[in-house]
Amino acid sequence: MNVSDAMAKAAKKLEKAGVPDASLDAQRLMGRVLAWSQLDLIAKGGENLAAGLKKKFDALVARREKREPLQYVTGTVEFSGLRLEIDRRALVPRPETEMLVEAVLAEKTDGPARALDACTGSGAVALALKKGWGALEVTGSDVSQDALKLARENARRLELEVQWVRADLFRPFVRPFHFITVNPPYIAEGEFAGLQPEVRDWEPRRALIAGPEGTEILSRIAGEAAALLWPAGLIAVELAPSQAKSVADSFEAARSFDSIRVLQDFQGLDRVVLARRWKNS
Repeated sequence: MNVSDAMAKAAKKLEKAGVPDASLDAQRLMGRVLAWSQLDLIAKGGENLAAGLKKKFDALVARREKREPLQYVTGTVEFSGLRLEIDRRALVPRPETEMLVEAVLAEKTDGPARALDACTGSGAVALALKKGWGALEVTGSDVSQDALKLARENARRLELEVQWVRADLFRPFVRPFHFITVNPPYIAEGEFAGLQPEVRDWEPRRALIAGPEGTEILSRIAGEAAALLWPAGLIAVELAPSQAKSVADSFEAARSFDSIRVLQDFQGLDRVVLARRWKNS
């Protein structure tokens, strides 16, 4: 069997299993096995697929058929120009989460600054901040020891210096930060069953579910962040579109922030709330 035929057969299996973008996933899995680019797959698709490589490919396809996220199957994910290792210890970083990185890097200066990435998971945001702003002192925190272990592994491989701390949101920290980014759990318990199988059956539940309402962690952020940001410091929070107004209102009600804004993602959905600590506080 040649490479193209193997991919076509795999795509049919994945499509039958309900996998979105089945053909593209089959290509990505073959590219992983052969270490080929998408251009290679097109140009050399007529080449014979060796039996050993076919076996490896079939094993990856079988995992994806079970709706295991493609990134877990391949073991890698691209985020803000970094290639991160990823597995079930942390959520798969989403493209829209890059908005948190962009919000901080837009503030880049020549002076010293400190940043906290709370609920860091795989360390994606923290590592992207450090990569994009070498002088920035970055701390990544998470309540999960497993996630922090994965973040440390990514940091070592990428040779980026980030401090990793086990923490429940902001509670262990005393020294203030100039920037805080947060991508917390924000799904309600009642919504869990309706999530995509890739999310519901594979990603860590603790990183997804906030509680019965889905706002249990979001409701803490404005009050707790007020004491942890330098005057004029910036906080960026990722959330579900339906939660943006209430979170923006919570920053207003805290009476410690101004310049409160809601940013939309590439689909035009409210995705990130930005707020700045009062300069005269």
